[in-house]
Amino acid sequence: MKNIIICLLLIHALCSCSYIKHTLIQAEYARIQKADPGQINLKHMIDRETYFVIGQTIDKGGGYSNLPLAVAAYSNKFKPHERVDTMYFAGAGTHFGLNLPEGDYQLLVFVDRDKNQIFDQTEVIGQKAISLNPMTSPDKVLDRIEIQLSSPFRVDWAEAISKPNIAEPQQSLFFPTGSIRRLDDPLFSENIATLGMYDPASFLEKAPTMFYALEEDLGFKIPVVFVHGIGGSVRAFEPIVNRLDRERYKPWFFYYPSGGNLDQLAEFFHRIFLSGRVVKLGEMPMIIIAHSMGGLIVREALNKYDNSQQENKIGLLVTIATPFAGHPAAASGEKHGLIVLPSWHDLNPENHFIKKLFRKSLPKTIEHQLIYAYDNPATLKISKNSDGVVPLSSQLRLEAQQQATGQLGFESSHTGILENEEMINYIFKCMDRVKNFYPESHLEALRRGGYDVELTDDYSPVGQYIIKSVGRYYMAISNGTLKPFFPEQERFLRVIKGEESPKYEAVEDWLRFLKEYPDIDRN
Repeated sequence: MKNIIICLLLIHALCSCSYIKHTLIQAEYARIQKADPGQINLKHMIDRETYFVIGQTIDKGGGYSNLPLAVAAYSNKFKPHERVDTMYFAGAGTHFGLNLPEGDYQLLVFVDRDKNQIFDQTEVIGQKAISLNPMTSPDKVLDRIEIQLSSPFRVDWAEAISKPNIAEPQQSLFFPTGSIRRLDDPLFSENIATLGMYDPASFLEKAPTMFYALEEDLGFKIPVVFVHGIGGSVRAFEPIVNRLDRERYKPWFFYYPSGGNLDQLAEFFHRIFLSGRVVKLGEMPMIIIAHSMGGLIVREALNKYDNSQQENKIGLLVTIATPFAGHPAAASGEKHGLIVLPSWHDLNPENHFIKKLFRKSLPKTIEHQLIYAYDNPATLKISKNSDGVVPLSSQLRLEAQQQATGQLGFESSHTGILENEEMINYIFKCMDRVKNFYPESHLEALRRGGYDVELTDDYSPVGQYIIKSVGRYYMAISNGTLKPFFPEQERFLRVIKGEESPKYEAVEDWLRFLKEYPDIDRN
């Protein structure tokens, strides 16, 4: 009877409009690759592996901070100088992300100097060669790619690239361009989330960095990283985010192609959020809230986490309705599906991803709250005990329970649990135990904000942001109302007293501000 139920569920999945549509699309990719092979076509084939590339532009001269830029990857594997992926952004110094099949590439950085919406062969300002293969990138992620920017030069073989005619994304001082969004942004729509299941490459062309935030960064807030499940979007967490104390916490999102390889996605999550190499939090702890398959990605990422000094600190991990023992329907889907998503393969209870998931214990410094759901309102049930999607036995895998700090169940459906008031209150109660790096007296000053003053262009963008957002805190440190509590603040105070020279442009801006506004409220 159980096998019949699984087959019926599988038939329902295979008959869905999205599944049939993308099955036909994948068949067309395969036909094109056979007739006219190319790297750009290959990366869209869901049964072929691709690599994530994380890089950063380095602009020592500071001449490209406010200009439109693009980074493009070119391959000669099938066609001369085939442009396989392109990311558009504004301002140098930001991180970029590319999704590429195995092979050798030339990366070119372009600048639209004349702002005519075209990046041409005379506007190249950076170049770097990379190789993507199991030797250079065994985890299928290549990071810390730095491209030094220079004066524009010509690359004869580079074709002109037209800038996409899309709404100009919001720029950020600290995040890649386009990372700051609203929850109702079209990027987070159901259509884009579905695209992430069936065509990860197309999803990544729209969301290349997979990191998103709702506001510009303020370092004194504890980051809360939300990780959705298969076919999901950051909007799934809206009931929690809407009640979040935004004076204490800043919501961040890992928005990823959920049809992709879970090992690779876990590696990417570790590099971006945990390693301390891209997002650097210092002593500030983070909180991670993961739903469904998102909990598997985070748990695997933690197998790569050493809890070292340079890595970011994790104060709390909350997993919600996560299939820690895999999903029984995934094996049938892998066997009978017209196309098989890599994530389905990984969700098969008999495959190595699930079997090795708990090979390493969580650090004792991490509190893990295992939340499970057990309401199954559906007429057709996977098993007697489930949340309508994930069997309870999978959510409560023995190793997961043994390594959890606490566990609690709620009578909710698989997605309905994210709206459960009791569950949300329980999460907030757990979050209260995560201590901010800043003492409470310092937090009170930080929450007072900054100064609403007119500043000239002589001030750097970061300096202006600091003065207007946390200027009163800087003043409290400067005049001795608050005592420094870590070494960098002590150095800052020595600069204020004239005992040392400023090391950062933002500190020079603060010194200028003190001179230009001697009568401003300093209490």
